[in-house]
Amino acid sequence: MFVIDRASQTQFASWMQLRKDLEQVDNPLETAAQYFLKLPRAKFYTDPYDDSRWPTPWELIEENEYCQFNIILGICYTLQLTERFKNCNATINVALDTIDKTVYYILFINDKVYGYLEEDWILSAQLPKSLRLQKIYTMKPLH
Repeated sequence: MFVIDRASQTQFASWMQLRKDLEQVDNPLETAAQYFLKLPRAKFYTDPYDDSRWPTPWELIEENEYCQFNIILGICYTLQLTERFKNCNATINVALDTIDKTVYYILFINDKVYGYLEEDWILSAQLPKSLRLQKIYTMKPLH
């Protein structure tokens, strides 16, 4: 029998409330990002290059371990599970800045981008020309 502990119940309840709030807030993208930035951090948890091993939205919340990539994944899943964003064109990209050799995990939601600038959404047109997309994952709808 599958049993969810009290801590997991609290996490799921909080996440469900976030999704409800996102239907009505004025700044849903920022609200979703701020939620995930407050969760427990891990240095490395999910391999961004192997989408067959990515946790499902529910596994991600239950595991409650957020590396930089899991934050991007969590924001994406959360937005996709709202009515407001269920038909968004979401992609997660692994990108390399050819100048400073930094790897970025970037979430594209329509024309907005999260993951390049720390804690900020920007327009995709604002990404630097030195950024090269290494891997692009088109996220399947979750509804």
